[in-house]
Amino acid sequence: MRDQDQKSNKAAIRIGIRSLVVAFVVITLVGVAAVYVGQRFYATEKEVLQQQCELNAKESAREYDRCLLTRANIVTVVGYAVDTMMKSGKDNHAILEYLTDETNYIVATLDPSTTGIYGLINGEYLDGSGWVPDADYDPTERPWYLQTLQSDREITFIDPYLDMQTGTVMMTVTDLLSDEKSVIAMDVSLEPIQRIIEEVSSSTEGSQAFVLDANGIVVAHSDKSQLGVNYLTDKDSLGHSIADRILVNGQMKFDLETEDGNFSVYVDTLEGGWYSISLINSDIWYQPLQRTVILIGVGLALIVAFLTFVFLRLNAKNLALQRLHTRIDQEERRGKELQALSETDRMTGLYDRVNGERKINELLADDVEGVFLELDIDNFKSINDTYGHQVGDKVILAVAEALHSTFRSNDITMRMGGDEFGAFAVGITKRQMAEAIIHRLFQHLESLEIPELGDRKVSASIGAMLFNGENATSFADLYAAVDPAMYTSKGISGNSLTFAGEERHDIKG
Repeated sequence: MRDQDQKSNKAAIRIGIRSLVVAFVVITLVGVAAVYVGQRFYATEKEVLQQQCELNAKESAREYDRCLLTRANIVTVVGYAVDTMMKSGKDNHAILEYLTDETNYIVATLDPSTTGIYGLINGEYLDGSGWVPDADYDPTERPWYLQTLQSDREITFIDPYLDMQTGTVMMTVTDLLSDEKSVIAMDVSLEPIQRIIEEVSSSTEGSQAFVLDANGIVVAHSDKSQLGVNYLTDKDSLGHSIADRILVNGQMKFDLETEDGNFSVYVDTLEGGWYSISLINSDIWYQPLQRTVILIGVGLALIVAFLTFVFLRLNAKNLALQRLHTRIDQEERRGKELQALSETDRMTGLYDRVNGERKINELLADDVEGVFLELDIDNFKSINDTYGHQVGDKVILAVAEALHSTFRSNDITMRMGGDEFGAFAVGITKRQMAEAIIHRLFQHLESLEIPELGDRKVSASIGAMLFNGENATSFADLYAAVDPAMYTSKGISGNSLTFAGEERHDIKG
């Protein structure tokens, strides 16, 4: 009996030890699983946080660009028109009448917040709004004039300023005319940007959003009290820490630990060297996650064995889902790559004839207005015969790059075959705007440098047509209208433009 008791005791001890080991292993596995799941939750939440931060910054940037693009186009068109009037010998009285008419039109239909079009023309200050400066007013000493002369941009965005009477941040958009002395300017309110910033920030808990210029001055902020503050000089502030990272160290995406909390920061660049910045307080963002982790921990302490099985199954499912998502993502990326290859001309990266024609037909079917142009490189056969086909290919690539630099991402640019190209600029409904864009294209062509050509310049003949939603129903209609106009341009030496239905209209690059 004693021997049996001893054996029973030993068996019980072994069972007890085995149970303890099993319990320890189970608890350890569950603990490891809990840590793993917690880390996955944290990593997922951090990724979502960064994506939300990026989305806020990009949404603000998109609205900023949309707001200023219209103003920049206005200044471009008015500048081109004034330049043309100056070259044709129009006096300042006629130019002032034009500026007054344009100002009244812009205020009435496009931007009631602007003070109008003004500038220094032929050495005289002209103001379309009728404002008459004091006798000691010298426009050549004003920031809008000085900064424009110093800028190397086609359109200059002057440093913003805070209007103390209205509390609104204002900026000036300017254009230097061809005499390199005359400047056209328009003041723009950034109140629409302020509203967008406030809306974007309010959509995410713990979020802030603001726009900084290149000098660290706050142009727009979800907290209006920060408007006009220079964050580079505002030491010991959250804004200073962010501005220093961006403007001094060049960082565009980072996490920041401060006395005010921990923040995730994302930066997007804007026109004029400005920055759209979104930051989210990660402490606030992670509070729901922290509460979830505590509840999971309590649950794990109560049902260890059950959760071990559940977590292992969840882990297996997560891994399977990850593999499935990875495979789907790979297939989607491959599908997009194949689609892009199938739609574009392999040599230039522009749309090919078939897909470019299809894209334009889709726009016409939706009554999207714009200007369509056909471009043909002048004397291209002579280039091939004289310098060889490799140089001819370089010319085609250079012209394609000029088209890409001239037109926007939502415009359609295509290679129709050989040295023939086409483009449809969306929303360009006025003759002056179309001429300004084509003039910019000619400037890009004039600046092309192909060493093998020596002093020989690349030029092109263009036929164009404004589509108003009624004068064409298909790409074939547009092409049939502009093709004769392009051949009319062929009769003009150098870069030239003819609109459909006109005998000749010569615009040099």
